[in-house]
Amino acid sequence: MRTSLRLFLALMCYPLLAGCNRVAPPSSPVNTASLATTTTRFQNVTERAGFRFSRVNGAEGKYYMPETMGGGGAFVDYDNDGYLDVLLVNGNWWKPRAGQAPTLALYHNNKNGTFTDVTKEMGLAVSMQGMGVAVGDYDNDGYNDLVITGVGGSRLFHNEQGKGFRDVTAISGAGGSGWCTSAVWLDYDKDGKLDLFVCHYARWTPETDIPCTSKGFKSYCRPQEYPGDSCRLYHNEGGGRFKDTTKAAGIWNENAKALGVVVHDLDGDGNPDIVVANDMQPNYVFHNNGNGTFKEIGFECGIALSDNAATRAGMGIDIADYKNDGTAGLAIGNFSFEGIGFYPIGREPSYAERSKQVGTYAPSYPYITFGLLFADFDNDGWTDLFFTNGHIEDTVAKSNPSQTYEQPSVLLQNRGDGKFSDVSILAGAAITQPIVGRGACYGDFDNDGKVDILLIPNRGAPRLLHNESQNTNHYLCFKLTGKSVNRNAYGAKITLKTDRGTQTRTCRSGGSYLSANDSRVLFGLGADAKIESVTVSWGGGKESAYSNLASDKRYELIEGEATAKPIP
Repeated sequence: MRTSLRLFLALMCYPLLAGCNRVAPPSSPVNTASLATTTTRFQNVTERAGFRFSRVNGAEGKYYMPETMGGGGAFVDYDNDGYLDVLLVNGNWWKPRAGQAPTLALYHNNKNGTFTDVTKEMGLAVSMQGMGVAVGDYDNDGYNDLVITGVGGSRLFHNEQGKGFRDVTAISGAGGSGWCTSAVWLDYDKDGKLDLFVCHYARWTPETDIPCTSKGFKSYCRPQEYPGDSCRLYHNEGGGRFKDTTKAAGIWNENAKALGVVVHDLDGDGNPDIVVANDMQPNYVFHNNGNGTFKEIGFECGIALSDNAATRAGMGIDIADYKNDGTAGLAIGNFSFEGIGFYPIGREPSYAERSKQVGTYAPSYPYITFGLLFADFDNDGWTDLFFTNGHIEDTVAKSNPSQTYEQPSVLLQNRGDGKFSDVSILAGAAITQPIVGRGACYGDFDNDGKVDILLIPNRGAPRLLHNESQNTNHYLCFKLTGKSVNRNAYGAKITLKTDRGTQTRTCRSGGSYLSANDSRVLFGLGADAKIESVTVSWGGGKESAYSNLASDKRYELIEGEATAKPIP
């Protein structure tokens, strides 16, 4: 299909134009051999875990555009007790209502499969039109801090050594303004302090809202109706202060409509690069020049557009070494009839889009994909791909019967041959039950060595999906602690060798959509109980090598220390 025709059809099928009947989706062949051996199962344990949260998106019939975007959540061990707690980002009503306003929510892990709401006592009963969350220890005091993004700017909360959170937005200089979406922590100049990158979407406020209609009834506007806004980069100056270096660093671009961001050293030069998923604008790749500046090379490296040279509605994003050979796979969630974009990242650009070849295109084609993440859910040593979906128009079925507001999530199993197979049905109803999916993150909340999933819908109750896979595969979990590098060790790369081969993982913030994953680094080992070696490249030429590690354990790896510290 020619580029112009493809773009025309994509725009016509955008739900805000809502009258286009889609053609039949491409077939999604199931790899029966893979299905016969998969052991991945999930169960929805939200109610028994004690969650009583219900997300508000502010919808009151005005059809304000932010109402469609949803919010995120985070797995974060805020009190350093070794168990992951849960942070949920809430929206708000556009005009105050009588009664208690919706707030952020923090749930403490009770270490027995249940959680307790500690929002008020921890100082996070804050109302805002929230969207995203990023987790990072920006002052290197050993406790993870939180940045919450939303319409009107971001809020920075300092962790008071696990006893509460203090709003330091005003004194930090990292709040900004505008419509902020996903955020990520990174040390882009490698000075040992975490900097902050914040995605911005469109220049919209309730006062500048444009009334939009579709077939005579009120509807949500298309992204094209509003001008874009530049992402922001804040340099950590130390002492709890940040400086806006967006323009000086080469990040400024007012055409952005950024929704997702991931950090990865794409070319292996030791400097963290930034990839941004844009909605109906070319995706950005900010190459780190190593001198405090970046160069945008999205078109040059082949990630800006689809394989048909078209812009897509980029939302969720993630990256992982999916072939265990150093080839990273970059996945970007898009709108219905566009499919997930998939770019194998070798050492040298240009990178070609390969979603059809690797098997991510057909399973995602009918859906609008937001939260998207790589993780080894069955611990077989190969990173799988999960994504959650949901339409933005709650009345879409009236104008297009082939589409639904709630949509099933999808789990793709990594076959180990560079391709993925859809195993959603065998993974259980917790995966396939439709949801208006938005935020998604992963983490092992009960420390049983299996990766769990947290889903945050556009509105309503979250879903905590417990991984109940039955297999004998082994695992290893590492908590990294930096000294000369940032305390989170974001940017460090772990290489693990067993008899079967080599795996690499990067410790990092960001990825998915508006959400923050478990910052520990998780490896599935398959049948390999014996680990030959583990090497950590901390950055700046610093490396640590570890041996004699037992499988099915958790370890803390501390920069500069030669012995891995077992975690009880």
